[in-house]
Amino acid sequence: MTTLGARFDRWLWQIPSEIPAHAQTYSVDVNASTLRVRDSGGASKALVFLCDPPVTVEAYDDLIASFQPDFRIIVVELPGFGFSRTSSAGQLTFSGAVEAVEAALAFLDFDSIVVFGPCVCGFVAAELAARGKLPINGVVLMQTPDKAGMLAWVERMDQRGLLRIPLIGQLMVKLNSKRLVKFWLKYATAKGFDSRPIASAITDALRRGCGYPLATMLQLWSEGPADARLDVPGLIVWGKQDRSHAETAPECSKAHLTSAEIIQFADCGHFSELERPSEFAASVKPFVDRCFTHVDD
Repeated sequence: MTTLGARFDRWLWQIPSEIPAHAQTYSVDVNASTLRVRDSGGASKALVFLCDPPVTVEAYDDLIASFQPDFRIIVVELPGFGFSRTSSAGQLTFSGAVEAVEAALAFLDFDSIVVFGPCVCGFVAAELAARGKLPINGVVLMQTPDKAGMLAWVERMDQRGLLRIPLIGQLMVKLNSKRLVKFWLKYATAKGFDSRPIASAITDALRRGCGYPLATMLQLWSEGPADARLDVPGLIVWGKQDRSHAETAPECSKAHLTSAEIIQFADCGHFSELERPSEFAASVKPFVDRCFTHVDD
């Protein structure tokens, strides 16, 4: 029944083959998916950001500008989300997302990268590092709890469990997607942050046919993600005004990065990298520079 729900979601979100045109945006064909990528070009040192659904690559322009010209910024949408198409319901699972992102980054052929994973995408970032197939020099997790904290977060966000009912959940998200996006961005960001520009960009993308198979993610992603316990260069970032994670202790992120430093932003919510891009870039740059030190030697 759960697999049926994933197939239903893929049918509901029939992403068009023509994606919104942008000079820094293109698609990469991998496995059974076509992932949309925002690529700043330029420097050889690459910082890879995984989009936190429902956010699409359009929300990252200010962040990209904050890191340039020192780094090349890559922003990747997960299979089925945004304008990243997939021909297989299996690509909507956690393992399917990991394999697709891994294949896309391997195709782009970087010498070294630091991967940034927000929220549930932090599990994807940690798994990519654990698999050891990519030249990952460091991992930055933003608002990513441990497995127990992630499950508790799902219970808080879907208290009645309706979105986790196959078919019903998929239909509810499809019919209420724009409302869900506006609520989520208002609820999860800091009180002083104006979420309307990002919400407008996402709702416009939804009108143009982008995907948001949230129900399938909630139904299938309880299997696969795990506490990675990586002993790799790592940094943990938390926004203290994220109401969705008010009960989550930032220290639990060390279940993924055992020796990582924790940076907290008092005036940010769920999306510190998007709410305060310049401050975020300045705060993580010392860590990123250390990750790339041996590359320059």
